[in-house]
Amino acid sequence: MRWLIHGSLDTKTARDALTRHGHSAQTAVEAGIDSGAEPADLLQAAHQKQLDVITNDKALVTFARANPVKFVRSLVFLQLEGGTVEQDDAIDRLFDRYKRLTPGRLYTMTESRVKVAQLPHGLSG
Repeated sequence: MRWLIHGSLDTKTARDALTRHGHSAQTAVEAGIDSGAEPADLLQAAHQKQLDVITNDKALVTFARANPVKFVRSLVFLQLEGGTVEQDDAIDRLFDRYKRLTPGRLYTMTESRVKVAQLPHGLSG
């Protein structure tokens, strides 16, 4: 999988953890996406570039859950209190539990749980 690292995640930690599981990762700048883009624009750009999104930005996740946008990729929300160690551990737990993520799903990672939900699909735009 190809990932867009979004929010205030530690880029090196997230990239290293994703790479360890056989994925590639990039920031919005590296992907040619405006890092300050509105949630709809960011998700549509990620979809167009075939990037799944990993974030800790609650506003992005709240928007994605409530609005059908053309984004049929995986969205991972690291809802964690701690720092880099917790981010690293959460990514490991995600891929230990789910070898393949399903497009159109939101995976919410807390310190102790993984919750999976269907995202609304916007098929136009």
